[in-house]
Amino acid sequence: MAITGSVATVEGQAMMTPVSNLSFSLMGKLPGLNTLEESSELTRAGVFIGIRGYSTNIHTTPIVIVDGIITELSTIDFMNINEIENISIVKDGSSLAIYGIQSANGAIVITTKRGTTGPLKVNAWYHYSLQQMTKQPPFVSSAEYARLRNEAGVNSGLSAYSQFTQDQIDRFASGNSLSYPNNNWYDMFVRKVSSMHQAGFSVQGGNDRIKHFSTINYYHQSSPFNIADEPERNYTPTIAVDQASIRSNVDVKFNNYLSAFMLMNGTIRVDNGVPSGNSSIYSQILQTPSLMYGPLTPIEMVSSSGETSLQSKQVTTYEGGDSPPYGLLNRSGYNRVLNSWIYTQAGVTLDLGFLTDGLSLTGLMAYQMYGRNTTLTSQTYERYIRSNSYSEFEFTKYGNIDNSPLSYSKSHVFRYNLSLSARADYAKMFGTHAVQASAFYYYSKQEKEDMSGLGILPYLNEMMGVTALYGYRDKYFLKADIGYSGSEQFHPDYRYTATPAISAAWVVSGEDFMAGLDWLSLLKLRVSYGANANDQLGGERYLYADYINVWGTEGMRGNPRLSAEKIWKQDFGIDLGLLSSVSLSVDWFYHKCDNMLVNNGLIPELQTIPLYYYPKLNTGKMENRGIEIEMGYNDRLSQDLSVFAGAGFSFSRNKVVTINELAYTDRFYPYRSEGYRRGQPWGYLIDYSNGNGIFNSQQEIDASGLTYSAMVAPRVGDFIYRDLNKDGVIDIGDAAPIGNPRLPEIFYSFNAGAQWENFDFSFLLQGAANTSVAINGLGVYEYSARGVFSDLHQNAWTAERYAAGEKIDYPALSLTESANHVANSFFIMNASYLKMRNMEIGYSLPASLAKKMKSENIRISLSGQNLFTIDRMKTKYIDPETASMGAFQPYRVYSAGVRCTF
Repeated sequence: MAITGSVATVEGQAMMTPVSNLSFSLMGKLPGLNTLEESSELTRAGVFIGIRGYSTNIHTTPIVIVDGIITELSTIDFMNINEIENISIVKDGSSLAIYGIQSANGAIVITTKRGTTGPLKVNAWYHYSLQQMTKQPPFVSSAEYARLRNEAGVNSGLSAYSQFTQDQIDRFASGNSLSYPNNNWYDMFVRKVSSMHQAGFSVQGGNDRIKHFSTINYYHQSSPFNIADEPERNYTPTIAVDQASIRSNVDVKFNNYLSAFMLMNGTIRVDNGVPSGNSSIYSQILQTPSLMYGPLTPIEMVSSSGETSLQSKQVTTYEGGDSPPYGLLNRSGYNRVLNSWIYTQAGVTLDLGFLTDGLSLTGLMAYQMYGRNTTLTSQTYERYIRSNSYSEFEFTKYGNIDNSPLSYSKSHVFRYNLSLSARADYAKMFGTHAVQASAFYYYSKQEKEDMSGLGILPYLNEMMGVTALYGYRDKYFLKADIGYSGSEQFHPDYRYTATPAISAAWVVSGEDFMAGLDWLSLLKLRVSYGANANDQLGGERYLYADYINVWGTEGMRGNPRLSAEKIWKQDFGIDLGLLSSVSLSVDWFYHKCDNMLVNNGLIPELQTIPLYYYPKLNTGKMENRGIEIEMGYNDRLSQDLSVFAGAGFSFSRNKVVTINELAYTDRFYPYRSEGYRRGQPWGYLIDYSNGNGIFNSQQEIDASGLTYSAMVAPRVGDFIYRDLNKDGVIDIGDAAPIGNPRLPEIFYSFNAGAQWENFDFSFLLQGAANTSVAINGLGVYEYSARGVFSDLHQNAWTAERYAAGEKIDYPALSLTESANHVANSFFIMNASYLKMRNMEIGYSLPASLAKKMKSENIRISLSGQNLFTIDRMKTKYIDPETASMGAFQPYRVYSAGVRCTF
């Protein structure tokens, strides 16, 4: 009842899905939390995390608070869901004000499990998972590849068979000869299914004096690739991840006044891989044409003169293919990366009730350390390329790289964060009046792994603040907060920033005039207004000082008056409870930053002074507004059947008001940022007035009177771009806003489940809307890497297809960059989606049977993640979150697990 701000919480038990990264467990669980699975590489999957969209143009990452200590977002990567009690996201200005200059982008608050009073409780679990990519890249056969390359050649002004003869195409299509290969490199190198193992146990218990919680977790991720068995190789380039973590939380009560706690967490992670990295290998696989012979030269290579070559079983490649995937995987060496992460926190609490009831003091120290020790090996290998004559097995060496022995090197990285905190808490009831107040001090010193530049210097932060809550009759609540914090990022005269806030809540359902409404269990109104601040400057440091290096060279000028960005946040909320089983929360919010860090773009650029050298200013303005809705239903329909359901919806839209942008008089849209959303994509609009938006003849090109100066001159079969400023020239002046920014404005979710006797079932659907992606590169621009084709290109424009009235959904193919290969409205795709994030069915053994197995409870489960995706992309081979064909697509995961309680 006493919560006056906007906070959303999910219990750790509700996130018990077997995933490799804690971030995946958060997706769709908390309204206001923005997530995108940007990287799906098995061993290094990554999720973008934000809260309530963007309110500033530079730093957008929320802080993470683990058991009261501020840490980095990357901390989530080293935590296991089995050690977490609950996770909250803090969203409004009043709840964040005390975090001062680190509060601008919200906070993720993680509370780990602690000991309990009672008998010892032991939990053990094991999960085995099978993983497969949700979208396999297209396989373009050798014959189809040759046909499409010939088609591109015709559009580039060459003859009909400039790349391949018809006889060659027919032989590729027959598939009867090794001389005319048809290799599916994806099937050869990428595992259709990878595996993941997770196991662990926890111990929890205690008494009135000592309470403890300890857990150990182990995780193994197998390789996404197939590694060849090479007898001559004296090492194994295994690609896998093994991670073990341990946590021990201990609370000790010495007497009625003094207690202490110690929280310790350590993680060891071993990454095994190859020097080039998994993403590079995957990209190279997609680039390799199916008609390339390989992956190795024949055992005996006979030249056209009849001589037998000794260079057999060497890595093959193609013209321009400097990094063939077989060589990257099997003959380039290996890496072993040992990551260690240690988090310790110790503190004491002194209950001063002997002085005045409700007063206590707490002091703590926290130390976080991350180290990375890398063993690097490398090996070079020869590459051979086949002659253009497909009737012969004749290979010549490609480049001047020779086979070499394995070489070794090492590298090390170390960073740490030391935090000190002291706080005084007071809580007291005076009849119908309640008072809660806290005052705190927080100091942090952080050393990062930067090896050069200003990043070598430590990062220092200091925060202090006071928060006070007054409640009357459990119906009226008023809360005031103020933070005062400083960062060495700014000049001493402008180093500290105050972040005040005020909030209130009214429990209307507690009023006498609401008596008798049995169907209404809760009606609560909330309002808050406060300031949050940001000291992160987009990677820059000490912008208040002039940059002059040791040789006397001058660079960017400093601005000693710079201060932390400050965002003023308003929030209006309503919480509703019906029939003791239905809940509804609605929040409307508005954020405004009126001192955003920006460049001095209004000064005319002189020949010898780049604009970047002018001092930065606190004159930018940006605003962000939105709404969040969360609904829940939980009821027991009978003794054996209980059900639950929930839905969440969030919408946020920002606008860049001013960033000192200079208006361009020769452009149809004079501004590119001001007045638009952060990340608004720009490009050329296609003119569909002729029906298909493509020049279908030379006469059309001539009649248009258009000159393309910002790109290659148009050919027949190329896009027609709209001349917005009517000057007859297609150039930057005709660029227009196209589509939506990458970060979705709308996130929504729906979850439901039921428990009947010993069976339970649940699922989570999560989606996003008002989002676009600009696709390009591999599988999109057909000329990339000697041609990488997909379903986008199957109905490309040709004169014959146009004359026959056939379907055309792509411009004319090309061997090189054409007028089509620029940012335009065709390549901006609607990236909205709906995904089945998780589905699970479980069965708990009858208590009598579990007891015979010396267990209190045994639950067996089957679950799936990313089971299906509904999207509106123009190609079925690109996931809307990953947004690239050349990257790993999200994995579908099937898991079987068992969890026992003793």
